[in-house]
Amino acid sequence: MKIILASSSPNREELLTRMGFQFEVVHPTFEERIDVTVSPEKQIQHFALEKAKSVFQKFSTLDDVMIMGFDSMIDFKGTSVGKPRTKKAAFEMIQSFIGKSQRVSTGIALVGRWEGEYFEKVSVVHSPVKFRSDITDDQIYRYLEFGDWKGKCGAYSILGTGMFFLESIDGDFQNIVGIPVLKMGEMIREVTGKSPVWVMEPK
Repeated sequence: MKIILASSSPNREELLTRMGFQFEVVHPTFEERIDVTVSPEKQIQHFALEKAKSVFQKFSTLDDVMIMGFDSMIDFKGTSVGKPRTKKAAFEMIQSFIGKSQRVSTGIALVGRWEGEYFEKVSVVHSPVKFRSDITDDQIYRYLEFGDWKGKCGAYSILGTGMFFLESIDGDFQNIVGIPVLKMGEMIREVTGKSPVWVMEPK
């Protein structure tokens, strides 16, 4: 089966590679437009699905192809947290998290053809995270010098320096990286009737 990652995230690309997947990266053409009338949970599932479908158009003639689409968000105090545009905004964001919990959610969509039959599978996984209560302003300023906050929801990456601000993680760690691996494996089984190891191609 040909596997396509419909994402521009280096974290997702690295994670799939570590798991042993042979895949191609194709950036989705879908443009996200937030609809305030739709719940954040449904919105990230919709975004993940549309990203995958936008890439599937290029491979729709193949009989065995799977497009993987993802979208992540942080829910903090009932509000979706985005990416800070400035270092000042990143500082304020991290400062607001001190001693508090948030929920990292990732929408996952698998779109494609298996043995000639079209399929769509969509789901979402949540991973609660709590920040340490002893984080000082000086620590945040020092952290910002590393640049990990740039382009990251919540101003931190679980694979970067910001991980040292966390006190605990509940649930799927890889989900916070950007791919809910256990759910993805379950969805692949639902589509193919096989374990992911039989869908993957060895190097």
